[in-house]
Amino acid sequence: MTLDAGLMQDADPVLRELGLSNEQAGKLLPLAQGVMARTQEALLAQFQDAAAAQKRAWAEEFAADPEIGGPHRAQSEHLAARGLDALGFTPDHPFRQALADSGFGNHPDMIRAFRRLGQVLGEDSGFARSHAGSASQRPVWERLYPQDTQ
Repeated sequence: MTLDAGLMQDADPVLRELGLSNEQAGKLLPLAQGVMARTQEALLAQFQDAAAAQKRAWAEEFAADPEIGGPHRAQSEHLAARGLDALGFTPDHPFRQALADSGFGNHPDMIRAFRRLGQVLGEDSGFARSHAGSASQRPVWERLYPQDTQ
């Protein structure tokens, strides 16, 4: 086992004060390092569990929300996706992946914001979802503010 250099430096004065021999210190330090490693693993597991619980809570809150969830859920998902697409966050964009990985994509306020953007675009805005239309579909900002080509 390789001992952490910082641990050795921090422990040296204490081990000397306790009067431990090199052999005794050599037996104690790996134990201390093992305790630290297990503590770190336990904390990481707690953080992962808390993150998973938060993701579930947001998803449940979204599903139960009377305005955007329940019978409105499919429409909310469609409109939010349209809003994300309009900003250039197509389904394969890293931002979309980050929303999915973090669970923040199920946060009710995040859904409300992008849903509202999708509503503002409207069904007759001429904007086609990127996976439903031509791959050459220009982003909404290019269609609203065309560049002068002269």
